[in-house]
Amino acid sequence: MIKGRKEEIRKLQEFVSSDARVLMMYGRVGIGKTALLKEFLKKQSGMYYNAYSTTAKRQKAYLSKAFGSKEELSLEELLQKMTLQAKDQSFVFVIDSYGAFVKSEPAFAKKLHDFVKEKWAVTNLKLILCEDSYLNATKMMISPGALWQDFDPVCMELKPLYYYESQLFFKDALPEEKVFYYGITGGIPALLCNLEDSVEDSVKKLYLSENEPAYLPEKIFGTELREMSYYNSLLETLASGKNRVNQISEEVEKPKDVVVPYLTTLMNIGAVKKENPITEPNNRKKTRYSISNIADVFWYSYVVPFMDEYYSDARGDILEKHILGKNEKFLQRCFVAMCKDYLWNRSNAKELDFHIDEIGSWWENDDEKRTTAGFDLVALGEQNGESAILFARCFYQDNKVDMRDLKKLIDLTKHAKSEENTYYVIFSKSGFASNAITAASAIKNIITITLDDVCAWNQK
Repeated sequence: MIKGRKEEIRKLQEFVSSDARVLMMYGRVGIGKTALLKEFLKKQSGMYYNAYSTTAKRQKAYLSKAFGSKEELSLEELLQKMTLQAKDQSFVFVIDSYGAFVKSEPAFAKKLHDFVKEKWAVTNLKLILCEDSYLNATKMMISPGALWQDFDPVCMELKPLYYYESQLFFKDALPEEKVFYYGITGGIPALLCNLEDSVEDSVKKLYLSENEPAYLPEKIFGTELREMSYYNSLLETLASGKNRVNQISEEVEKPKDVVVPYLTTLMNIGAVKKENPITEPNNRKKTRYSISNIADVFWYSYVVPFMDEYYSDARGDILEKHILGKNEKFLQRCFVAMCKDYLWNRSNAKELDFHIDEIGSWWENDDEKRTTAGFDLVALGEQNGESAILFARCFYQDNKVDMRDLKKLIDLTKHAKSEENTYYVIFSKSGFASNAITAASAIKNIITITLDDVCAWNQK
């Protein structure tokens, strides 16, 4: 039984009951594609086949065996038998590691495509193709020139679990431990399934084991990219907080017109995302880049800068010397992600006074001082049929939030030039001073939320 993925299972069920015939699923290694598909097939007639990198002859032998045939069948024979077997019922044929299937014999793709088009048009048979590589998925399944595009396939990128799904794996942890657990796993099921009873032991197992772990970011990205030395340098720069093209260019000592294509490639494989302030989506002067997954941020922030120690007898010392007690910025980012999930879920549960349509952030740059100021989260939506906006700051600090912090938040909203109904939300790890509590209770549109509140929501 997998944890979470209710929405993804619902989408798969919708696909089976729809007129669509082909679904493309893709996502990074360890994201849980195989587990999801196997779980789905427990309640759905179908056949699951995980292709192996081998010759065409061996591929046909494995496929025939998976189908239950005692003799080796050609692809056409197998598909014909499958069609006859499933002619009066809904049936799903899943090919996992589709890239390996195609590479064993390029003609397989065309044969499969033509059979689905000609023979399955009037049946209840469906095809799901699954792939780890973003670049392979784009080339073979998604791009305008891909073979399968004439089916108008359903495309489904499997993404990391959100916080409230992730915490099912560590629901008995203390609130501050939950922040750390979520950060070092980034909602990636393969990492979540390997957590230990303590944060320290989990970090050692996931990132500092003598037997180099299988799901390290650069191992995964390395299957997609060449020149990993330069990509690693870019990712380490982004993890350090330098997120504008001019800053990145300066740090990696490459011109902007070289940096941007590399960033675009990292975006194409889901490693990096490009952002603009939510109220200024077309303001190119404010564009910034960041690493998509917080677990990758952890690796490039706390391990990669100390690779000399990682590849020496001092690997075990990295935890004590560079991670524990020196991770405030990282945990702040984790807390923001948790707060974002909290707002989304409470809005969807209709527990807020307004409905959220979109969540992002907002910032302004001071080029002279080379600083950035803004809000951790900004949500756009509506209240009683009128547009509304929510400004949020997330404080992951030992001190309680006081009235001065509330005032700074309200003053900063003036720079965003918003005329909608406005709400202010303050998230705090350590709670609130009495003056902040008094102010929030007196002003209707100020909401205060603690880390304990975030972790306790939706607990069962």
